[in-house]
Amino acid sequence: MMTEPLFDSAQFRQVCGHFPTGVTAVTAVTGPSSGSAVAALTVNSFTSVSLEPAKVLFCVANSSSSFRVLMDSARIAIHILSQDQEDVALRFATSGLTGAEKLSGVSWVPGPDGVPLLPGTPAVLAGRRNEVITSGDHVIVLLDIDHVHLKPTKVPALSFYRGRFAAPVTAVE
Repeated sequence: MMTEPLFDSAQFRQVCGHFPTGVTAVTAVTGPSSGSAVAALTVNSFTSVSLEPAKVLFCVANSSSSFRVLMDSARIAIHILSQDQEDVALRFATSGLTGAEKLSGVSWVPGPDGVPLLPGTPAVLAGRRNEVITSGDHVIVLLDIDHVHLKPTKVPALSFYRGRFAAPVTAVE
């Protein structure tokens, strides 16, 4: 038996917003049998899961315009954004645009199986969807990682805190 919460979703969101998160750009491409559609979205619910084998996860709303492409994808890439890439995060967060429209004007190259890779990001992980777990109005997408790229930078990672983009208090050298 489920009990009704003693708070509303706006209050829940505000409380969760007190936990700073990193900001990632997720891209995906479907296989040729699905017409090679692409997705591009901003995600801040991302974490590593396992080192052996290499696995990560991210969460996405099942109402997202990118949802169908993600579920049909042959490949997915997660780009860890730097503080100077707010423009990419905002563009990929724009609702009403297709993945191709979000990628238009953003520098990218085709990666494994054609997944869009953003070469300006400091870190990229790419792989294949392993498992999708439905939980509430979101899904948890687990990826088996088979491609990583690191581009060292002194620019701190882009963060999100209390509804706004933020930077870490101190940069690590």
